Amino acid sequence: MDARFRSQYGAIVKGSREAVAVWGAVILGLGAVEVLGLAVPFLHSIVGALAVAAFLYVPVRYLERRGQDARDAGWRFDRLKADLAWSLGTSAVVLPLFAAAFFVFTAWLDHLPTALRTLLAPYRGSAHLRMPALTLDLAGQLAGNAAVALAEEFFYRGYMTLRFEEEWTPLKSALIAAALFALGHLLEPAPWRLAVFFPALWFAWLRSRTGTVIGASIAHFLSNVWLLLLERSAY
Repeated sequence: MDARFRSQYGAIVKGSREAVAVWGAVILGLGAVEVLGLAVPFLHSIVGALAVAAFLYVPVRYLERRGQDARDAGWRFDRLKADLAWSLGTSAVVLPLFAAAFFVFTAWLDHLPTALRTLLAPYRGSAHLRMPALTLDLAGQLAGNAAVALAEEFFYRGYMTLRFEEEWTPLKSALIAAALFALGHLLEPAPWRLAVFFPALWFAWLRSRTGTVIGASIAHFLSNVWLLLLERSAY
């Protein structure tokens, strides 16, 4: 093993370890704020904003340590036409199928014991289809979802995937990033939150298709909004 190979191998290992360590530090930090928020309501109210800030700021600092920047992790808008085409095109297929599955799933939940229902979904009572009310609260949630989607995609499909692909194949990198993405959602402990693993694979495919996190962010945002509207129309 020559010196050049050892140097490259060391950098590769360091990259994947760095990504997991950064993820762990951010999630533990946000978890600590969540716990403190039980005693200090103000802290609980800003966890979302802190998560967005951490997912955007921390990766940039670690990218800069290697002479890289956000663009290297997919924060780029020079492929916007492709990002829009792929994210909107796939959303037009995926989201209607998800809506159909959502109503089948919620109807099935009605027949399950309460204890099992709480493991599978956050919903209480039977679903009743109606038009969701357009309120300022809904508008605020939509705006917040835009920030969350972009920040999470930059962190998971951008920075973390960049580091993982220094060592692993795109498929393995996507699976591990999706698994950590799902585990990160357990900051609010509930088994059903792990289901975000599956759309994360879709977002990873979009990132791989265009080389940016913008298309993935658009699909992520549309997915969040779609689910929010479905929930408001059913419960």
